[in-house]
Amino acid sequence: MEKNIEKSLENIKNELYRLRGGTEKGSEGMNIVSFVARCPFGAEVVLNKVKSIIEIIDSIVLKGITFESIVWESILPEWFIQAFSPPMNTDQADQWLKHWESLSTIERKNLEEVWTLENWLYWMEVSNRSWFWWDAIIIEEFDHIVLCVQVDSWPFPWGSLKWLFKISGASELSSEIEF
Repeated sequence: MEKNIEKSLENIKNELYRLRGGTEKGSEGMNIVSFVARCPFGAEVVLNKVKSIIEIIDSIVLKGITFESIVWESILPEWFIQAFSPPMNTDQADQWLKHWESLSTIERKNLEEVWTLENWLYWMEVSNRSWFWWDAIIIEEFDHIVLCVQVDSWPFPWGSLKWLFKISGASELSSEIEF
């Protein structure tokens, strides 16, 4: 089933409005999923970093600029760019896949996930977005963030959200929904 691009663009427009301090705009037909981010070095710093990156991405999307035409290193902050792994060539990717296939299920689960910028941006493109910022509050003496995101369905791919929080300084991002 093809993703509704117009609906996603409207979600991004409403997300940007909420990120900039607007109140709950865009609530029709939505599902909200909550997460908790643990931020041992300061939740406010993490929250500001996360919001700034999403705002940059949303602004690009709403201008109608294609991701492929952008030199991201000139737009995104250096701390953000430096957190990503460089892209792999075919041989490196084959080696990594062989290593990954040799791991047990538990070892695979515990394997540190490292993203390339290109892979992360893929999940932020309008046609691939599966979550949209709803709201966040800082709790517990400023070291936790409760985050709410709008989603079309559950489960949904949220690795890009988890990575964004991790490279912004969170030690963990976990869903409040337990199965």
